[in-house]
This record gives sequence, structure tokens and C-alpha cells, in this order.
Amino acid sequence: MTEREKFEAFAQQMGHTRPVVPAAAVPPAAKTQRDKKKPNKFENAFMMDMMILRNSLAVRREAVRERLSEVNPHAWRDLQLLYSLVCRIQEQLVETMPESRQEYYETLARHGRYHLEIQGPIHAERTVLISDKHLGAILDAVIENECMMCLKDGKEINKCKIREALLEVGPPTEIIEDGIGCEYRDVPGQLIRGEIVTV
Repeated sequence: MTEREKFEAFAQQMGHTRPVVPAAAVPPAAKTQRDKKKPNKFENAFMMDMMILRNSLAVRREAVRERLSEVNPHAWRDLQLLYSLVCRIQEQLVETMPESRQEYYETLARHGRYHLEIQGPIHAERTVLISDKHLGAILDAVIENECMMCLKDGKEINKCKIREALLEVGPPTEIIEDGIGCEYRDVPGQLIRGEIVTV
């Protein structure tokens, strides 16, 4: 019996976990890439919650070890079990998803930031993670369908939400400050003609 199996058997006797099938007894995953499904928004939010929980436990559990000894003799072991279960559940969930989700969560783990705030009557701006490929597809569609028909000038240009978003994610070499014209005025034609877009 391995150390882990002894540890889990002891935890089971103490009533802290269900029996765990040894790793060797688990059949290989039968799911192919085709069988794997992308998560819906609730499952995706849950995965992010699991990432936050896992990271918090990994980073902060050692700092509370001494205090846990004042809680009960098994508190530290329970916390280790909790961390182990969170890791296992998260890894098993990822196995049910396409490989692209693994890359997404890895990118989120590297670049994402977690902050807690109390919502007031006006909801704060929220930042989401999106790949440049998907963002580019959205921008192309918006520019071709909305900007092609645009007749805004003067102060209207400064109030344009599409221009504001484009200035944020794809700033031009020069910004027109006086509101005479839009930096992206010629882009729709370039996209439709299949030309290389330069702004």
C-alpha cells in the first residue's frame, strides 16, 4: 500500500472521505476529442472558482498551519485532503473538455487576476479573457457590417462605442483628437477588398 493509499484509508476511517479507487484500477479514459464538450457559462465559472480555490490553498495553507493545530489534531490533514480533492476534481473536469480549454485555463492562470469587490448600485466594468483570433473575428464582423455604413462626424465620432473599443484593442499609429474623422474610416473597404489592413 502506497503512502497516499494509507493516508486516504486513514481519512476514510476518520469519516473524512469516501473510498478512493487506486489509480491502477481506473480504466483509461474512453473519451475521444470528439466526445469532449466545451463547458457552458456555469461550468466555466465553476472551473474559475476551482482555480481560485486551488491557488489560494496552494499559496496560503502553510501560513495557517500553526493556527490549525489549535483547531483540532486533524485540521492540517483535513486541509491537505481538501487541496488534494480540489486538484483531482479540477483535473478530471478538464479531461472532459477539448484541449483548447486546457490552453485557455493555462493562459488564464498565467495572466488572470482575481479581485473581490462589493457591488454597488452601478455595476463595475468587468474584464474577460479572449484570444486574439476570436477578438479579431468579432472586430472584422463589426467593422464590415457597422463601420461600412457609418456616417458619423464631429462629436458623434467621440461618442462611438465601436471606435472606443477599437482604440483600446487595436490602437492606430495616429489618433485624431479633434473629432474631424475616424481613424478606422478606410478599414471596412480594405477588409472587403481582401487587402492588408493598416491603421
